[in-house]
Amino acid sequence: MAVSMHVVWSKCEPGRVIYETHSIETVTDGSGVHATVDSHTYEISLRSRAQAESIADEEGFELYRKGEAWESLPEEEGLPEEGLPEEGLPEEDE
Repeated sequence: MAVSMHVVWSKCEPGRVIYETHSIETVTDGSGVHATVDSHTYEISLRSRAQAESIADEEGFELYRKGEAWESLPEEEGLPEEGLPEEGLPEEDE
């Protein structure tokens, strides 16, 4: 059964990015066969898209790379802030 991973805003701590997982399971009971959704929220702060991708790979989750919370994450942890050159800080003169 595939488990999807979604990057979302924390409801416990506004402004913090966490993740949720969802899977659809088939259940057979006295009233027949029907689907249920099994959802879990992980209050683990995500610091980058690379960290989210690593968790998804390790756990076998299908990562959904969309949404406001996903877009708020930098590609890699520790990237320079906006406005600084992408190649890093200027070199010092010798």
